[in-house]
Amino acid sequence: MDILLTTALAEGEAAEAAPSWFETAFSDFADLTVWGWVVLAALLVGGVALYMALKGKSGKPTWTTQKLALGAVCIALSSVLSMIKVWEMPQGGSITAASMLPIIIFAYAYGAGPGLTLGAVYGVLQFILKPYFYSLPQFLLDYPVAFGCLGLAGFFSKSKNTRLGLTLGAVAAAAGRLIAAVASGVLFFAEYAPEGMSPLAYSLGYNASYMVPECIICVALAVAVGPRLMKELRKIK
Repeated sequence: MDILLTTALAEGEAAEAAPSWFETAFSDFADLTVWGWVVLAALLVGGVALYMALKGKSGKPTWTTQKLALGAVCIALSSVLSMIKVWEMPQGGSITAASMLPIIIFAYAYGAGPGLTLGAVYGVLQFILKPYFYSLPQFLLDYPVAFGCLGLAGFFSKSKNTRLGLTLGAVAAAAGRLIAAVASGVLFFAEYAPEGMSPLAYSLGYNASYMVPECIICVALAVAVGPRLMKELRKIK
C-alpha cells in the first residue's frame, strides 16, 4: 500500500511539474535574447513608421521604399509567429502559427524576385534568433535557401483566381522548403535515421510530418484573408 501511495504521489508531482501546452507553445519567447527583441521591434516599428511616412509617394524600382518597409514588417511578423509553436519536433522543425504566411503573401503580391530575396533574409534572421550551425553548406541549405523558397509563391502571382493562386503558391513555398530540409537531413544528419532505414525516407517522413500541417494552416488562412490583403498590397508599387 505504501509503495502504491508513493508511486501515485510521484506521478502526481511529475504531472504538476510537466509544462502545459501553452507554456510549451510560447517557450521560445522566454528564450529570446534582448537583442532578439530589439531586432524584431526595430523591424516591426521601423517598417510601419517608414511605410506610413512614405505611403503617398510612388516609385518605379523593384524595391521601392514602401516595399522595403512592408518587407520588414512581414519578416517581423513571421519571426514572432515562428515562436508560437503548435507542435515541436525533437530534432528541429515545428508546426507554428502560420509563420510562413507573411512571406508567402508578400511574394504573391510582388513577385518571385522580391519574395525569394525576402525569404532568404528571413532565413538568416531565423539563424540569428535561434542558431544551429553544423557547417557552412548546412547553414546555407537550412536557412537562406530553405526559407528563400517561400518566395516561390511569387510565381503564381499572375493567377486570375486569387484564392487558387495563393493556394498553389503556399503549396509551392512549402514544397520548396521541404525539399531543402530533406536534402539537409540526408546530407548532414543521416546518422539520426533508424538502423535499416534509408536517410532519404527518414528525412522525408520526419520533415513532412511538420511541414504538411504547416502548409495546410497557411493555405487555410491565405484563402480566408489573402484576397482582401492582395487588393491593399498591390496598391503599393
